[in-house]
Amino acid sequence: MSIAWVFVIIAIVSYLIGSISFARIFSWAFARKDITKVGSHNPGTMNMLRTRGFGEAILTLVMDAIKCGLPALISYFVTEHFFAGYGDLAYFIAGAAAIIGHCFPVYYKFSGGKGVACTFGLFTFNPHFYWMSLIAFVVCFLLMLFVIKYGSVISFIYILSMAITSTTLFSVWNVPHLVPILVIIWCIVVLIFSLHHKNIARLFTGKENKVDLMSKICKKKTAVVMEQGEDKGEEIVVEEDSNKTENESKDN
Repeated sequence: MSIAWVFVIIAIVSYLIGSISFARIFSWAFARKDITKVGSHNPGTMNMLRTRGFGEAILTLVMDAIKCGLPALISYFVTEHFFAGYGDLAYFIAGAAAIIGHCFPVYYKFSGGKGVACTFGLFTFNPHFYWMSLIAFVVCFLLMLFVIKYGSVISFIYILSMAITSTTLFSVWNVPHLVPILVIIWCIVVLIFSLHHKNIARLFTGKENKVDLMSKICKKKTAVVMEQGEDKGEEIVVEEDSNKTENESKDN
């Protein structure tokens, strides 16, 4: 089998895996809610955080990262074993295909998420600079926790920092098939920014939704009232302290 057919198989399998929507699955499994009908209607981590809470958001983030990073990592080792020197290219072909599957899933009429969590998985599972991705993630998490309340801005910071880091390292190392790898990386960046065009517009007009991550971590969500309709503004979230909820339960 030629390397071209290997790439085709990798891309198809990764796309189908990437098309699995864990936000939809978890939202329905835990609350019988369709995540595409609440909040921003986006089946992704940030909408899960706003409408379902921190725990389900983290679960969605992890699974979306795995569905992109793991197929890419397997593709890397298998391809490198049989076609030495093609492992890195196979890795990013698989990762890009999974991200495209997440954004345009065949199972859901090509209506999906915005690819940020999948891109996190793409960089985090990479055997060359996974540790830098984890450092960038921690920094971005702390920024969102204490400084920047805009999820879209945090996403842009992470993606741009890792795209620049990977471009720099791969260029210094002069890895095989450098040009197509860099083209894939920056096409992913362009795709994700384009899918966030409404967020970017709202940032410039001061209408972008904020997320108080600290309150999401410290409080237990007991009820959610969402304003219907895509991009109509910030949803209303009614939350109660976990201790208060427990005391009320005892009183009743």
